[in-house]
Amino acid sequence: MLQFDLFDWLGNLDIIGWLRGIPEWIYGVIMWIHSLIVGVFNWVWGVFVWGWALVLDNSFLLFKAILFPGTVFILFLIIFDVWFTRKVWARIQARRGPFHIGKYGGLQLFADAIKLVSKESIIPQGAKRWMFRVLPSLLLVVVLLPFVFVPWSESWVIADLSVSLVLVFAFLTAVPVLALLIGWVSGSKYTLIGGFRAASNQFAAEIPLVISSVGPALLAGSLSVLSISQAQAQVWYVFLLPINFVTFMVSAIATVGLVPFDAPVADSEVIFGWRTELTGIYFTMTYFAEFAKQVLYAALMVTFFFGGGYGVPTFPPVLNFFLKFLVMLFFFIIVTSSFYRIRQDQIVKYSWKYLMPLSVINVVVVLLALVYVPGLAGLLSLQGG
Repeated sequence: MLQFDLFDWLGNLDIIGWLRGIPEWIYGVIMWIHSLIVGVFNWVWGVFVWGWALVLDNSFLLFKAILFPGTVFILFLIIFDVWFTRKVWARIQARRGPFHIGKYGGLQLFADAIKLVSKESIIPQGAKRWMFRVLPSLLLVVVLLPFVFVPWSESWVIADLSVSLVLVFAFLTAVPVLALLIGWVSGSKYTLIGGFRAASNQFAAEIPLVISSVGPALLAGSLSVLSISQAQAQVWYVFLLPINFVTFMVSAIATVGLVPFDAPVADSEVIFGWRTELTGIYFTMTYFAEFAKQVLYAALMVTFFFGGGYGVPTFPPVLNFFLKFLVMLFFFIIVTSSFYRIRQDQIVKYSWKYLMPLSVINVVVVLLALVYVPGLAGLLSLQGG
């Protein structure tokens, strides 16, 4: 029965009509594919037009984020800081410092960077491999993020938020944790001891560092880094809070881990501390992160205590800021090259016994002055405006 129905159906099938409909069917398929391609193209083109308009509308922000005062400028500033530090240390120690490559050895660091990057990146057998690879780059990123809020002038700042001061120290708080983790994942006793030292060092110094930034914030009446800089249009806070400036600078040096607070990387005790097992590109990232913190704290000292871009009226604000930044950086290096290394327990002791009380006393004095000195708050807010 089934076979009979099938032959009957084939006999009633209009083969000629079906063949005549094939071109129309092919045309329909081609038009469907054409409409699909046109739809996808229009969608991609719409996304491109939207992205291009977004880029044009935010071109100045992108320029600041990428070129100045963003990534490219900061990287060259870190390179300059390394060269400047080596030159100043050499002069203090009656040496010449880098001088072979480039004028005054200015290209020496580029040669060193090429050498470090080209070296083989050796991962210890006992290390946790993926964390060992990721953490050094994460450390550098965390240190570079606070530069977003550094105001080189009122217009040359990447982002100005009402709580940018809090965000700066929120990012920096992750640094001791990352140093400890790098020491732990490296699988070496020297790196682990160095990691604990680095965490202890930075945790002890960061608390007075943060408290030392409260005084300028109270005088400016704002937690915005840019607003703190703008509030010093007439009077720099270093004249109102000299002890606060000293506690901030000493705490910053201790946080970076420079001499005399370099016990976490004391070569005579723990080889190179938490960075002992790092080689090649991994060591380069942590090395750059150290100098990036030095540059950041020098810029923050200018912002919090030396008026930011305010200075010589005939100079552009960016030039005023940069000149004061060079002075702070030079003073930073001088301090770190003038004292002997102190023990790890002494670092914690001095941070908690001296820096902490002094920074707290500064905050109390500022609060009492704002409350009991008639017109002080209004005068400071007027100057800030």
